[in-house]
Amino acid sequence: MKKILLYSSLFVLAACGGSDENKDEADVKIKEGIESVDKGVEMKADSAKAQFESERKKLGDRLETRKKELDEKIEELKKDGSKKSTEARKKLEAAREDLNKKAEEVKNSTEEAWKNTKASVETSLDKADKEWDEFKTDFKKLFQ
Repeated sequence: MKKILLYSSLFVLAACGGSDENKDEADVKIKEGIESVDKGVEMKADSAKAQFESERKKLGDRLETRKKELDEKIEELKKDGSKKSTEARKKLEAAREDLNKKAEEVKNSTEEAWKNTKASVETSLDKADKEWDEFKTDFKKLFQ
């Protein structure tokens, strides 16, 4: 009977000893998993920031291109000096000023406010396109 009790005790101790190893291994796996998740979150954040920066640059470039186009046409209209060209020039100057403000918003925008800024800038670009189309129509009429 003593032998059975001794062997049972050794078996229980051996089992408990293995459990600590499994526990340590499980702790290591959990730590590895947490580190992996942390790295994944960092990578996602870096990716989102890179996308934000890319979109901000593209939108800023579009604004600059449109501003240059408006500046060229405004200068052409200044040379003309007629009443129609003065009216058209004032509309284009107002659109140009609006684009200046939006360019500043883009430069100062944060990731958190980006969706609203982007929508606002898109609206301004659409408005500038409309002014541009009206200008082209007026310009054609002016020189007929």
